[in-house]
Amino acid sequence: MRIVYLSDYQALHQALCQEAERYANLEVRQIDPDTQLLALPDFDFLLLNPLGLSAEVAYPVPAQQLEYWIQQLPVLVELCQVRHSPLILLSSDWVFAEDQQNVTEQDAPERDDSTAHALLALEMEVAKLPQSLILRTAPLMSAQPGGGLDYLIDRCKAHKAPENRDYRGLTPVDDLARILLGICLQLDAGADRWGLFHYAGSEPVSQTELMHTLALQLSLPPYPADLSGTNRQTLNSQHLMETYGVHPRAWRARLPQLLESLCHECTTP
Repeated sequence: MRIVYLSDYQALHQALCQEAERYANLEVRQIDPDTQLLALPDFDFLLLNPLGLSAEVAYPVPAQQLEYWIQQLPVLVELCQVRHSPLILLSSDWVFAEDQQNVTEQDAPERDDSTAHALLALEMEVAKLPQSLILRTAPLMSAQPGGGLDYLIDRCKAHKAPENRDYRGLTPVDDLARILLGICLQLDAGADRWGLFHYAGSEPVSQTELMHTLALQLSLPPYPADLSGTNRQTLNSQHLMETYGVHPRAWRARLPQLLESLCHECTTP
C-alpha cells in the first residue's frame, strides 16, 4: 500500500515513515507541493497537509498558503476519482472561535477570519469526494529545529510572555502518524468510514501552562505568569474513538522525549 503525502512539512513525513516500519508493504512517499499534480505517482491514499509547518503549536496559519490549495484541490479531487483512491485532508481546530468549548463534529465553526474561511473552503471541496476523510487536529508538536516547540523554548528561556491563547489539547506528530496510518489500514481492509473527524492529544492547555511545563522540563526558573482564568477548551475525539478504536494520548507524557530529540538535533553538526 502506498500513501502519497503531499506537503513540504518534513516532521510529519519522518514520523509517518517511522510508524510505517511497523507494517509490511506500507510505503509513505512525500511529494513536494510544487510537483505537477497530474504527474503524481500511483497511490492508494492521498494525504494532503495544506497547513505544513504552520500546523505546529505557536505558529500562525497564513491564509495565502491555503488559497494556493483551494485552487489546486479540484484537480486533486478529480485525480482521486479517476484513480479510485481516497483523499485524506488534515485540517485544524482553528476553524472554531475561542469561546467554543468541547467542540464536536456537529458544532458549526464560528471563527470569522480569512484562515478559518479558507480551511472550511478546503473541507467543503474535499467532502465532495465520497471516499474522503477530513481530520481536524489540535496544534502539533515536533522536534523539528525551527518549529513551534523550538520557538516556545526560546521564549521560555528568555522569559518572554506567550500569546494569550488556549489549546484544545496538543498533538505530537508521531501520535498523529499513528492515528493516520491506523485509519488508512482499516480503510484498506474494507472499512467504509468516511467524513469529518476530530483528534487531539488528551488534556487541553493554555499557552501559559505550556510555558510553565516547559520551564519545569528544562529546569528553568518558574515561568512568571498568572495561571488563573484559563479556559478549558477541548476538541472532542469521541467520534474517532468510536469509529476507528483509537484513543488519545497525553501530550505531556511525550514532551520529555520531544525536548531530548530537539536538543540532539540542535547540537548535531
